[in-house]
Amino acid sequence: MKKNKSSLFKNLLTKVRLSSYIKFKSIELKLKESLKNNYLTLGISKTERYKKVIDKINQFKDLKSPRQKSKKRKKSNSSIFGISKTERYKKVIDKINQFRTLRISRNKVKKSKKLLLDFQLKNYRNNLLKLVEEIKNSKFLKSQFKLSRKTTNKKYDQKIGLAFYGDHNLIIASVVVDINNNIKVISLNEMPIPGHVIGDSLVEDSNELANIILDSLTLLDLLSSPLLVVLSSSFFNIYTFNTSDLKQISQSDSQVQSKSPYLPANTLVDFLRMSDRKISNGLVRTIYSKRDFIKSWTDTFEIVNVPIIGMVPAAIHVFDSITLKITEETTVLLDIEATQTTLLIGTNLAELQSHKLPFGYSLYITDNLNESTKNYFERALNSVKLIMNETNQKLPLNIFVMGQGLDELLNSEFTLPKGFQAISDLNLSNYSYQPKSMQIHETVSKNIENSICSLVSILSSCV
Repeated sequence: MKKNKSSLFKNLLTKVRLSSYIKFKSIELKLKESLKNNYLTLGISKTERYKKVIDKINQFKDLKSPRQKSKKRKKSNSSIFGISKTERYKKVIDKINQFRTLRISRNKVKKSKKLLLDFQLKNYRNNLLKLVEEIKNSKFLKSQFKLSRKTTNKKYDQKIGLAFYGDHNLIIASVVVDINNNIKVISLNEMPIPGHVIGDSLVEDSNELANIILDSLTLLDLLSSPLLVVLSSSFFNIYTFNTSDLKQISQSDSQVQSKSPYLPANTLVDFLRMSDRKISNGLVRTIYSKRDFIKSWTDTFEIVNVPIIGMVPAAIHVFDSITLKITEETTVLLDIEATQTTLLIGTNLAELQSHKLPFGYSLYITDNLNESTKNYFERALNSVKLIMNETNQKLPLNIFVMGQGLDELLNSEFTLPKGFQAISDLNLSNYSYQPKSMQIHETVSKNIENSICSLVSILSSCV
């Protein structure tokens, strides 16, 4: 009986061992397949890659024979490197080591590829920068492909004639104005006008003056172009009224007549109402001129028979352009001519008044240009101070200067004294004036650059 029981127990133990062995082989095959698949999986995180392997090993440990379970187990750190390298574990450990080796090698390949890619990109960037620098330094590209900031369509360019008379000189220029109001002077003619053609102010011989103008317009190809006529500031006087002080905005108003320097019968008045919203009281700017003076010029241009844009005084438009660009409590502008200087004192689009200073540049011109310039501007500054003191006005930081007198009093060696500033420094208009590149550029003056600056500034404000 005991023998039978012993044999039955042995058979049962054999079956358990066999079952454990079969399950082990099955788990081993699954583990191999899992590791094999993991070789091809690159997107799994480091923790997830090892987790499955460790789970399989723990399952394998649970399937040990009862005899092994009954033995006292040594404590482990639960690390896969703490497992003894028996025959049963060798294959598993080898697979794990192969997996780790493969991962390290792949990381090295990735790093090397990344370093190679960074190196190639760096070389490509350096070569590209060298190529761009060579293009920028190319003289051919600079000369042939230089582009302006604002491209324009030439079909919208307008050719305009620009005429200026002052100090017995007549300047007629041909200019082109584009759609962005950029002005290019393309040709120019300056002529002295004899006293018998134009006297102190009146045109004495309209037919002769008309012929001179027509010859110049023909030379500059301006017979079919509109013409803007600018006349010297010395022919005009300016005063500003409050509308509340006038019974009516008319030349017949007693207040308007009282400010005219000319006889009432020979006075022509032009009114300009200021529309600035910041002005609480309505203001009216009044421009005075001699009636017979204006008529003599209009008679002349009736003979010339070209389209006229307008006939305007020189300084007033420049003054308004300055006040739009420079913010000061009071603005002062000097228009220097040969025998007198026109002084304008006023504010932005508001009160404006003109004064005649009884001296010009011709009174101070000597062989010593530096001394001439110093003497003229000292007297001009004293005159401005006296006039502004009478009305309790404060002298501004700079007195702006324009006109032909600047061309006579200044050159490359002598600049304006402190407290004076030329309007050319303000860039009131975008213009190009290059005499050397013009086919027609005939002048009687040594220099007319400041005169041209004044003229294009006026044109820019009128068109």
